[in-house]
Amino acid sequence: MLAPGTLLQQRYRIAEQVGKGGMGAVYLARDLRLSHDVAIKETFFQDEAYRRAFEHEAKLLARLRHQALAKVSDHFVEGNGQFLVMEFIHGEDLGSQIQRLGKHFASPQALPMVLKWADQLLDVLHYIHTRPIPIIHRDLKPKNLKLTQNFDIILLDFGLARGGVTIAVDSSETTTPDMASRKIYGFTPPYAPIEQMRDGEPDQRSDLYSLGATLYHMLTGTLPADAMSRMARLINGNPDSLRPIRELSPHVPEPVANLIQRSLSVTLEGRPRNAREMREEFFYASHPAATPSMQVRAPGFTTPSALGDPSPAAPAAEQVPVGTLLRMLTTGSPIRSVAFSPSGDLLAAGYDDHTVGIWRISDYSHVRTLKGHTSSVRSVAFARTGGLMASGSDDESVRIWGVADGASRRQLRMPGCSVESIAFSPDGKLLAVGGWGSAITICTVDGDSIRILDTLPVPFVHSLSFSADGALLAAGCYDGAVYLWSTADHQPAGQLSGFASFIYSVAFSPDGAYIAASSQKSVRVWRLSDRKVMETFQGHRGPVRSIAFSPDSQMLASASEDCNVRLWRLSDGTMTAPVLEHRAGVASLAYAPDGRLLATGTHDGRICLWQL
Repeated sequence: MLAPGTLLQQRYRIAEQVGKGGMGAVYLARDLRLSHDVAIKETFFQDEAYRRAFEHEAKLLARLRHQALAKVSDHFVEGNGQFLVMEFIHGEDLGSQIQRLGKHFASPQALPMVLKWADQLLDVLHYIHTRPIPIIHRDLKPKNLKLTQNFDIILLDFGLARGGVTIAVDSSETTTPDMASRKIYGFTPPYAPIEQMRDGEPDQRSDLYSLGATLYHMLTGTLPADAMSRMARLINGNPDSLRPIRELSPHVPEPVANLIQRSLSVTLEGRPRNAREMREEFFYASHPAATPSMQVRAPGFTTPSALGDPSPAAPAAEQVPVGTLLRMLTTGSPIRSVAFSPSGDLLAAGYDDHTVGIWRISDYSHVRTLKGHTSSVRSVAFARTGGLMASGSDDESVRIWGVADGASRRQLRMPGCSVESIAFSPDGKLLAVGGWGSAITICTVDGDSIRILDTLPVPFVHSLSFSADGALLAAGCYDGAVYLWSTADHQPAGQLSGFASFIYSVAFSPDGAYIAASSQKSVRVWRLSDRKVMETFQGHRGPVRSIAFSPDSQMLASASEDCNVRLWRLSDGTMTAPVLEHRAGVASLAYAPDGRLLATGTHDGRICLWQL
């Protein structure tokens, strides 16, 4: 084991060990030359043939370029160890999330996300399976999957640190007979196909079995029966021990359930032939209205050349100097949410490390850290009156804090609802809470007390916002719609649609004229008077995670995973220049009450304060 502080190649400083298996270890390290975090995998092999096989695999992995794969950047030998350097993906792996939030993945609200991940995984499997030297992963399971900040999937661990050898060694490469004949065995029983468990020769259909088992686990909240025990029952004439998906989760569409069950066939011949075929079938299974006869095509398959072509940039806008970076505050943890106090003298930030940070704007000093949550703090909000603020977390709770002393006043438990967004009404008397649950919770806040007043049924909520007069509540949901509610009688007040995917952020303009929402790479603005689309802003090259209107309602700011914030004029629909550039994806933004300052929070743990 490498100790923290160990320096490799005079470039990589080990921070900590983050994983270990029988055949290797994984470390978080700092690349001192490029000043960013990397993952370093070390092999425990001492046998020369295995060491050369590891080097061969490292070179193959370094050639891969796909948005669902971590990039390999270096390979070296130092002392008795061989090391592979690759992109470090922050966050919790999907296996840990399923253990913690399993019931949520098996809910109807999460179905669109699981289908999206299935499509992304089939895309990357098609990519690695069709390389000039095909690559079989052989260990696809939730533990080897991570989610980016915009909920896209990343496939990790190609077996170099633990598990089985994943590269099909081709005799056309420079290898020795000894290398080509040796194998290293490893698998995880609930996710492994029978041919892998019985020392058979896996092919691309083996990865499809593992993918099917992973999807089965997510959609049902139940581990699938392992292939060996299933085969034994079938040989003895007994029924298959794999329970049907719809028996456990009736909300899963029958065509989707049937396709996943096919991928879990104990025989290779019973599964889809390849990832491309399964992806096409999956598309039609999850979109019943789309059939080949209607000439609706499944999403395109990415290629290395396609990945290198950036999306078209927005048309050049008039060059007006509107943003200057005033200060950068380093926090040490990825930032999920930022909010100014009503007076603008304080800024709150919700962190991935389960805490909330309070900063004083006058001298940019850190005032205090609020502790109590046990998972990521997804949303923070100040009440306009009463000296209170609130925070919502993945730990299924909302906490009310005193702004003056930072004391935790009340805690509201939200069983079954990982909180994604909270919002105070303008008068500070109502607090809306939304997330993984199937409803928005409306609470009354009076001094130190908080009480549930009502629940409003909606799909999975990602963003909440009250109108400036407090008459309307908007919820941006994962079905691509914005739901509106009247706060006077808690009755539905209509929907705004037009997006095909998740709503990441929703906001009302302070003058009450507009409402805006973001989804994927675009932002749409509606007039509230007639609910007509006024503008659609495009130009970002990554998902737009947060939007905010300026206090005078003249501008709309949008923050994206493409590391940029763009400012749009509502008067003529043009973008001001220059773009506010960041070092990492931007997860949240907020205007100061006087409109002179914009705060942005990024995934690399920095708060940027921009003078406008």
